[in-house]
Amino acid sequence: MEINWRPGIGDPTVWGWITVAAYFVAAFLAVRAARVSQFSGHRWQSEAFFWILLALSMLGLGINKQLDLQSLLTDLARIMAKDGGWYRDRHVYQEAVLLLVGVAGAIAILGLLVTLRRYCADIKIAALGMNLVICFVVIRAASFHKVDDLIGRNFLGLNWNVILELPGIFLVAVCAMRYSHRQTRARLRVKISTTQS
Repeated sequence: MEINWRPGIGDPTVWGWITVAAYFVAAFLAVRAARVSQFSGHRWQSEAFFWILLALSMLGLGINKQLDLQSLLTDLARIMAKDGGWYRDRHVYQEAVLLLVGVAGAIAILGLLVTLRRYCADIKIAALGMNLVICFVVIRAASFHKVDDLIGRNFLGLNWNVILELPGIFLVAVCAMRYSHRQTRARLRVKISTTQS
């Protein structure tokens, strides 16, 4: 069996490019948040690391959006399944992957809530947004036909693929922007109070 994936533009539609732009804007805003995190006090290094990690993830996912590398992984998994003799039962494995992603996503959200409990809401919500995007990408890569059918349909003129992918990116972008704005304002307040005293 041959690999169907070919290098090229995976989603040449307007919404595909809008999604790529959203990933890149979110990455830029996360880098900006990392830069201003030094004004956040004693946790600035861990907050800067968080935003840089988010920026790299958004950048990678934006590039992947058009390279469609998960389709390459799906093709490779299909070849391995046929060679291994378990391709006939692929639906069982695909359902297991969906269940695993759902459980892992829920555990990740709980883990994030515990790990980030001392951090500001912007960081917590951005982490949630990233978790949503990753779960969506993994489910999409599982190539479960029922999921593919749903994602391929339209709702109010929008493709479900867009409706399910953009909210997580939007959360990351908005939270990074809010975080930057708050840190910049806090720095300005400190500057003003030091000049007045």
